[in-house]
Amino acid sequence: MKKTMIALATIAAVGAASAQVTLGGEFAFGYLSSTDSASVTTSGFGRDTAQLVIGAKEDLGNGMSVSASMKLNTGNHGAGASADDQSLTLTTPIGSASFLIYKPGNWVTGASGGATWYGLDGYALASRTTRDAVAFTGNLADGLTATFAWLEPSNYLGEGTGNAGTTKQSVYNFGTKYATGPITVQAAYLAYTNAGATDLTTDNVTRLGATYDFGVAKVGAATQIAKASGGGTNTETAISFSAPLGTNLSVAGTWASNKYDVATTSAAAVLVGTRTGYSVQAQYNLSKRTYLIGGTGTYTGNASVGTTLVANDTKDSSFTHLTLVHDF
Repeated sequence: MKKTMIALATIAAVGAASAQVTLGGEFAFGYLSSTDSASVTTSGFGRDTAQLVIGAKEDLGNGMSVSASMKLNTGNHGAGASADDQSLTLTTPIGSASFLIYKPGNWVTGASGGATWYGLDGYALASRTTRDAVAFTGNLADGLTATFAWLEPSNYLGEGTGNAGTTKQSVYNFGTKYATGPITVQAAYLAYTNAGATDLTTDNVTRLGATYDFGVAKVGAATQIAKASGGGTNTETAISFSAPLGTNLSVAGTWASNKYDVATTSAAAVLVGTRTGYSVQAQYNLSKRTYLIGGTGTYTGNASVGTTLVANDTKDSSFTHLTLVHDF
């Protein structure tokens, strides 16, 4: 989803330092029809996104700056606003340090260049969770960066609560990215704390992805292999494309697979099976910030816990949508 920020006001300008606050956001309204695994079809109009984004940036001089961003989800009609992603970033000549409360995007979808409005999270791919995190990204060479991040256990948010209990898993994330001309290559290695002896916990994750922009189309692929503590694996793979068809028209699509292989030493409560899916769309730009998106997708295969299907298998098996979006 695109985000466009516009300047709201200049708050201060003293010597080399200046601060600026910006206000932006996004509103999307559309029609969605979906059919679940029991062949039950539901459909209707409604709000897809109603989000405000508040940003602030201050120039500290000597090549340094600090910036902050807060996103507010205004919710359904009559409901109170709730917080979404938030960040504070200190930028220096050698790199940037970020302090985050966020829901990371699905890695294989992003690294493959996936650009569809409706993603595959929670269906063909695993669901995402919100985390507190700190990260440092350094510039190693022209086009080459390296990132180290510490992510606290998912959904344990707030100062002093991130490492509650002894079984929750934090993550050390080591990543690198090389982007030059039409080529982008990314890789990462994640090491998990509090790994146990069964596949109920994760030991490590290895990631690799790349995209190439041919001009007429951009294509990419990515994969990640999660090693469970009991010896099982969870392999996610995505292949994506996007292409302009004219001045205002473009198309995009993503295919993804999520395969659970359970080890013989694993506990009986872990996932097993394979899910696949695709999402394709066409986008027509009415202006620089207003556009209409039509798309469709399906999700197939099973993932189960013992003999019981997981919740994702009772969600949409297919969908069709038409969505009007305005970024401001």
